Amino acid sequence: MTVRVRGIRSVAIDVCAIDEAAAFYADVWNLTPVAHAGDARCLRGTSAYHHILSLHAAALPAIRRVMFDAADHAAVDALHARVRASGVACEAPHEFDAPGGGYGFGCKDPEGRNLGVACGGETHAEAPAPDRPHKVTHINLNAADYDAATRFMCDVLGFRLIDETVRARFLHAACPDHFSLALVKHENATLNHIAFDMIDLDSVMRGAGRMRDAGYPVEWGVGRHGPGNNVFAYFAGPEEIPLEYTAEVLQIDDSYQPHGPEFWKFPPGRSDQWGVTDPPTPRLARIQQLFGFSNDGDRT
Repeated sequence: MTVRVRGIRSVAIDVCAIDEAAAFYADVWNLTPVAHAGDARCLRGTSAYHHILSLHAAALPAIRRVMFDAADHAAVDALHARVRASGVACEAPHEFDAPGGGYGFGCKDPEGRNLGVACGGETHAEAPAPDRPHKVTHINLNAADYDAATRFMCDVLGFRLIDETVRARFLHAACPDHFSLALVKHENATLNHIAFDMIDLDSVMRGAGRMRDAGYPVEWGVGRHGPGNNVFAYFAGPEEIPLEYTAEVLQIDDSYQPHGPEFWKFPPGRSDQWGVTDPPTPRLARIQQLFGFSNDGDRT
């Protein structure tokens, strides 16, 4: 059986104003601070992972790393062998000397994104709770070389192409979530957005209200997507990092039938299933292509 990544453990972000960003993600976005090491802050959700977001002080905002989850040491080693054979830059697997620990490696993908694969490490015993993000359920990445990026994610990391629209491919990991990664056709390899899973629709709605009260208006939503069937609300977070609250992500197994662009169409004037939300704001369209990956984020 082909070894596959199991979803996203955490995302690391470079920020210019780390104190302000840390306060936002704790007090408004509703994550829990769990570690403070040098110029880095780690925050957890209600999943078992030690942290799902880390913030790093830097001169420019950027995505530092996307860390994928693996089942165990053997899975990490098998994935590392495939990454190394693909010819991209990668570290040797090792025990992490960082908050949360774990065993894994960092690498670049063919378009220069900083990725990682890890297993183990410290965990928490919390369960999903209202109004608190559970995990990073997916990340959307813009891809300039759309086909090469898809091949790497599928052939090397073990994702499966599960659905496709005119402008995006939805990739399924070894977990029940419909997708953990989406690749979006674009001229640059940048971040599109980071999606945090909430326990239910009410938590997304209250989260949107909490964001508005704090001065962060909804940039798109609240609505329901086609692929994944998930509820969504998009925002520009601190330093305009594009963020999403989501809930009710479709859970699938091997019996799911993928669909192509002809299937995933909305009637004219609609951008989601419900037809209530306005289209994305110009601001969201701008920031969904703004942030690249830092130069050294492949080193763990």
